[in-house]
Order: sequence, then structure tokens, then C-alpha cells
Amino acid sequence: MSGKRVYCLFLALLMLACFLLPACGNTKSDEGNETTLQETEPAQEAKVMKILTLGSSSSVDSNHMINLVAATEGIGEYEEIVIGTLYYSGCSLERHVKFLTENSSKYTLYLSSTATPDQPPKTMDNITMQDALRFDYWDIIVLQESNGKSDLEDSYTNNNIPTIRDYVNTHKLNPLAQFAWHFTGVPATDPDLLSTYPQTPNPYVEQMSKYNNDRKAYFAPRAANIEKYIATDESYKFIVCSGTATMNASTTYLVEKDLLRDYTHATDLSRVILSYTWYANLMGLDKLEAIHLNTIPKAFLKSTQNKLVDRPLTDMEKAIILESVNNALANPYKITQSQYTVAP
Repeated sequence: MSGKRVYCLFLALLMLACFLLPACGNTKSDEGNETTLQETEPAQEAKVMKILTLGSSSSVDSNHMINLVAATEGIGEYEEIVIGTLYYSGCSLERHVKFLTENSSKYTLYLSSTATPDQPPKTMDNITMQDALRFDYWDIIVLQESNGKSDLEDSYTNNNIPTIRDYVNTHKLNPLAQFAWHFTGVPATDPDLLSTYPQTPNPYVEQMSKYNNDRKAYFAPRAANIEKYIATDESYKFIVCSGTATMNASTTYLVEKDLLRDYTHATDLSRVILSYTWYANLMGLDKLEAIHLNTIPKAFLKSTQNKLVDRPLTDMEKAIILESVNNALANPYKITQSQYTVAP
């Protein structure tokens, strides 16, 4: 038999086989409904928590070491925690509304992750709020009021919060994303710290003068506003009372310069306190059992003069962090007196 006839016979047998065998893929049952011969289970997505804060330098300070702290203490059932902070200096709710209305690209987006706990947040400049919301599949979106306006009741009763929340709900990628709130810290009263503000007149001096330079007096209306208007709104998953934690620390032997590096920004020690407060809330903890972070890596240092070496945490500092955070978790709208009033 010639090669050409063998080839033709082969093609004929192949066509007959294809006709007799069921088609590959989908076929039809006796009832005529389409069925699938083989179903593949979708790959299970990694369990990742993603948080975005719409904030200011207060949130930059608070979020600076969350990835380091969370990786040190453990993240439970999660495989990773991603932290995003949308920053504009001193940004109030009112300014956020202005920027979202203009689609302004004046923001910076800070990003960090527990997957890289040895690295401080990286930044992306010239970001709009819409860019940030659509950058990732955020699970929790955090709001806050600026230090300069958080004592004003109108900040919580005007239309700024609803406007921002509506905008978030319009542009977020995750339809199940929840809101949370950040209760920020209290400005300084130490003249040396206040004098680091470059402008005259100094708004922080004017602000604190309304409360007779009493940080506790300034804390009270801010806490009352959040307790009245935010804590009663069940749509907020949690409230991070980092401002309470740092005020608790201020009742120790530590002075303002130990906790504030200028008129309102946190020292390295304060940043650890703030991050542990965040960590407890993210993990749903009512109480921290211990502080396992022994050293602040030099890459994270901000206020320490010698940034060439790591900054160790003393046993007393770790005790103050633990006490300050746990007291804030137990009494989020009240300053709790520390037992550590005498320096070691």
C-alpha cells in the first residue's frame, strides 16, 4: 500500500474516532441542560488584611511601625497585613472633602507590610484619594479628624464625614470594606517643642492656650466627641484610641520631650506605643499580654539623634508601653494614671 493511501486511511479512522467519542469540555445531559464534565475548585486566596487610613502626619506616626510590631507579636490566622496611609500635612476632614471634590493629587501614599517587617513604609507621591482607594482591595478604611479640629463638635455633625464615606463607598474596590476611626494625640505645651513650628503666629500655641496649656483639658472634648458621635455608630469596626495611649504614657515619669519630637509629632518611643495600640485593635485584642519588641531597627528611627545603630527598648519602657496600651483598651476615652511615676 502506498504511503499516500496509508495517510488517507489514518485520517479517516481519526475522524471516525472523534465522531464516536463524547466532545471535550461541556456536553449536554438527557434533559438538555448544560453540564460540566470536570469542575475545578477556585484557588483559595491568601488571608490578608488590608488597611487604608485617610489621614495626616498623625496617622503616618501611628502606622510607621505596625508591620514591625505585628510581625514581632504574630498575626494569628492572617498570612499578611498590608498598611496604607494617605497623607497630607495636617489634613482635616474639611480638607479631605476639598481634595476629593477637586480630585487633587497632593497626597502621598505610604505603604508597608508584615511580609517585609524590616522595612519602613515606602511612599508614592502625587496621589489622589481615588487613586489610593483603587490601589488595593482594602478591607478597612480609617477616618480621623486633625489635631486642630478634633475638639470641635461641629467636626462630627457637619456633612464632611458623610461626604467622605459616600466617596469611599463609590470608589472602593472591596464592597465589604468596613470603616474604622483613629483618635489621634494631643499637641505639646513645652515651649521648646512648640517653637519648632515654622510659622508665626503658631496655631498650636493658640490652640493650647484655649485650654490653659493643659493637655488633659484639651483631651477631654476630643474624647467626648468621639465617644458621642463615633462610638455610637455601629458601622465603625473599631476605634483606635492611640491618643489615649500616649496620654496615658504622659502620666509616667516621662516628659513631653520623651513622647513628642516637636509641637505634635511622635518620638520613636511614642511611635511604638501608637503601633501597639493599632496592633491590638487590628487583631481584636482586649489586652496585650507582653511586649516582645526589644529593639527599634535603625531603618525605622525618626527622632533618635544617632540613627546609625538600632535603638533598644529598656524593660521599663516596655512596661510603660504595655500599661499605656492596655489602659487605653480598657478605658479608651479616659486618661489613666500610670504606676510608673519614678524614673528607674
